[in-house]
Amino acid sequence: MENDFPRELQQLFEQHIVGNRYSKGAIFTPRELAGQFGVDENQMRKVLQVEYRKGLVARKNDDHFEILELAPPRDSVFSHTQKLGFNPTSIVREVVIEPATSQVAERLDLDVGDAVYRFVRTRYVNGEALANQTNFIPFEICPGLENDDVSHYSFQKLLEEKYLTFSEKFDEKFSVVPATDEDRGILGLPAGAMVLYVDRISLSATNRPLVWSNIRIHPDRYQYVSKLWPSAAKLLKTEEGSGNASVIQHAN
Repeated sequence: MENDFPRELQQLFEQHIVGNRYSKGAIFTPRELAGQFGVDENQMRKVLQVEYRKGLVARKNDDHFEILELAPPRDSVFSHTQKLGFNPTSIVREVVIEPATSQVAERLDLDVGDAVYRFVRTRYVNGEALANQTNFIPFEICPGLENDDVSHYSFQKLLEEKYLTFSEKFDEKFSVVPATDEDRGILGLPAGAMVLYVDRISLSATNRPLVWSNIRIHPDRYQYVSKLWPSAAKLLKTEEGSGNASVIQHAN
């Protein structure tokens, strides 16, 4: 799957963008760029398709691409958590490259079977298990992700600083769903427990999907949810005078 992607060409092209070898607004065809780099035009097209997804170039038409200005970095959940005085950490449980299922392909606008990363981790705040999270990312966005350590570092910042992948906006939906066996084991929940579920798509400056995140949050972490996902906090209820919370069973 992933072996067909010209990683070295992608890295070289992105170095040219970062190094201001191309001015903002410059327009090129895949053939012109292929000539500059001495590569096959089809390889250059593959790279440009990924850079369009990442928001580094805009597509003018099938044969012309415009160099865009690098998007400014955004405050991540990790850095926002730190600014609030909390201590965020995570344990990466699994990073695998696999074919996109029909559901993943639909959410990320891929073809079924395209290579994606499945990035699974447990997120902690102040040593308390907060969330069981799975991210799905198109392989070409961040080739080599399996070698990165984000246990004490923001995943979003990693994408920005190493892979030049900037999230311009997020499409988030919140609901309450039954905890899975995995949720119960990871978050220490009893049988029959519910979790707060955040379904989030990160979108680039060209409005293309970058990351699909499934975040399954411990229902008794209201003090964190109210700060990190205030729009979702209404799906939890707190006991008067305590920091404990539980899900509102009928919320959806």
